[in-house]
Amino acid sequence: MVLNNKWFLTFMLSTIFVLSIHSQYFIQTLFDDNLLIGGVRTILEHESDNSLLINAGLVELGASSEVYKIVYANREKQLLIVKDFTLLNQFPGLIDRNMKLDNFYCYYSMRDVKINFKHPDSVGWNYGIIDLNGNQLLDVKIPLKPVNGKVGICYGVELVKNNEVLLWGTGIHPDRDPLVNDPYIIWVRLKKDGTLVSGPHYYKPPAVTTWAHPTDAILDIDSMMVMVYDSKNGGKEKYVLKIREDDTIENMVYMPLGHTGAAEEAKLCVTKDGHFMVVNYDPQKYEERFLTRVNRDNEVVWQKSFDLPMGIVYGFLFQNVSLIRTNRIIEASNGDILMCGSNAVIDSFYMPKSNQKILTSNNASSYIARFSKDGELLWRHFLVDQNDDGTLNTLVINDIIETVDGSLVVGGSIGVKNEFDRTRPFYMKLGPNGCFDDQCSHVDKWWYFPENIVSVFDPDIADHKIVLYPNPGKDQVSILLPAKESNDETYRYAVYDLKGQSHIQGVMQSDDPIIHTQFLPTGLYIITIRDSQGKMSMGKWVKE
Repeated sequence: MVLNNKWFLTFMLSTIFVLSIHSQYFIQTLFDDNLLIGGVRTILEHESDNSLLINAGLVELGASSEVYKIVYANREKQLLIVKDFTLLNQFPGLIDRNMKLDNFYCYYSMRDVKINFKHPDSVGWNYGIIDLNGNQLLDVKIPLKPVNGKVGICYGVELVKNNEVLLWGTGIHPDRDPLVNDPYIIWVRLKKDGTLVSGPHYYKPPAVTTWAHPTDAILDIDSMMVMVYDSKNGGKEKYVLKIREDDTIENMVYMPLGHTGAAEEAKLCVTKDGHFMVVNYDPQKYEERFLTRVNRDNEVVWQKSFDLPMGIVYGFLFQNVSLIRTNRIIEASNGDILMCGSNAVIDSFYMPKSNQKILTSNNASSYIARFSKDGELLWRHFLVDQNDDGTLNTLVINDIIETVDGSLVVGGSIGVKNEFDRTRPFYMKLGPNGCFDDQCSHVDKWWYFPENIVSVFDPDIADHKIVLYPNPGKDQVSILLPAKESNDETYRYAVYDLKGQSHIQGVMQSDDPIIHTQFLPTGLYIITIRDSQGKMSMGKWVKE
């Protein structure tokens, strides 16, 4: 496939990034280490300073435990690990609603995965609060009784009215037959300080005979929580339920599933006018999705889909995209609806090195789409990335947000070029049209992922470089700080390895500060300095 002028312009723009969070558009990978695989799960924005908070999960190759990180990206696009979990006994929420922001605090949730049979009552769901400096303000465990050696899964956290928090998920009721794997919806109500208000509560809708599995939750217009799930084995319906202040359930939406063979987990959005945005399936082809807008009377306002591209495959006109999976639905500030997710692709792609087309496919490409409030499809882009041999690289979009300036930020995982066992967490900022090019109003067929990725720990992207000596060094490193604007100026410092792991943090007040490094392993480190206004300086240092 020959690239047209628009694609050439997109490629050129993607190689020239203004390295600031105020820049037009950018793309960045996180934790660029060859031993890790993983992806961004959730992106949130602080409206006060346009900074981002990102959570990502990573796994060492061959390891069973996961590293779970919450990352703060400030206005200068510098990254700071504010929370780092090694999940030996924990499991992050699979649905990725397990991180919320309120003012300058981050609230998170997760659940135990390993049960200590000597102390079975010591397991449960974790709830915590951190600030953007990485300080742990709260970390408590809400005990849950194991059933048949298992604990319910905490899928998310929601900040509801009355200064309360709901942790929600799924699990088996302790009064059920432990040999029957028959999960219920579970939620626990807390105060923000971690005090238990009520719960755990268990609920199973009357129409469901086998499985009640919530897959998404969000605040309703009255600041109470609503959740959605598909019932495929029982009622074969899609439900939206509200948890009232007294912990009773109100049924908000129910609709027949378009196709009961689909395996997608339902996603949910509540608009400013109180409508529910959910995704249903085409009755004939579950590869296709309908975005459905439902009002408060359970009436379908509109139901729309986006067209799927066609191409010549094996000599036949063939649908190139299938198995669409929605990962997030949100409402933009002007009332538009934004979606993202993953899909399968099969098509002939141009391979520049051999100047030919080859037939290739994968099951991990992605899409982003934008609908108007009235259901008009404004654009839809199918994203692909290629390895050097023309095969398609893994590219999955897990989350999408609209920033205060109207731009879009998406995040997920992207495969390491020409390797097939590693992925990198990444996020990128796009225009309101989903492109790097302001003139782009649509994309014909494929939106190519840009070639150049900015490394997270490249000192060239800092506001200023700092002088570190001796470099290389052993037991200590001295820092020549930037000129102080006042004698009262203080600096926060941090020492990171190339995995993004913070090893040392502190506050500097002297003019010739020294960091003691005798306990650090040998290797390359990144040292960051942040002044009281948040401006960051950075440098590389080698420990001998």
